Amino acid sequence: MEKYEIRSFGGDAAPKLTEERTIEGYAAVYNQRSEVLYDFVNNRRFIEVIEPGAFTEELIQNSDVRALIEHSSGRLLARSRNGKGTLALEIDDYGLKYRFVAPNTEEGNYAAEMIKRGDISGSSFAYRSDKPGSVVWEKQDNKIWLRKVLRIDKLYDVTITAYPAY
Repeated sequence: MEKYEIRSFGGDAAPKLTEERTIEGYAAVYNQRSEVLYDFVNNRRFIEVIEPGAFTEELIQNSDVRALIEHSSGRLLARSRNGKGTLALEIDDYGLKYRFVAPNTEEGNYAAEMIKRGDISGSSFAYRSDKPGSVVWEKQDNKIWLRKVLRIDKLYDVTITAYPAY
């Protein structure tokens, strides 16, 4: 399996049950600082910001993205293949928005109930940004680096999660 990164958001990005079984939220939000993360490859602490424009329509049209529970491939809720399917993905000025109808399955029922109760209050996404020019690193005065994600090169999933990192 390819190496990928996971980032999670809470607050305004949290999944919501907007209709009886429709779930929507933001998998990623622009211009918000993450908690302090750790780069094991380069042995450094960093804060990350997803920059506006990091997601593109071309990315969505060329991706097979799954909506999951806690990034678990065995807990599938919806899917977008090349921009079509049961998972709707939309890019706006706030970030990457997702929307789907929870399936009438054990996982779909679980997702709808846990969001309705407020037990699941975060959204997340799995991605890669490893091509040259996709990220910029800036050293900060406090010895913590700032990692700006300028472009998402590969989008794997959007997920609902109980553990948001942003």
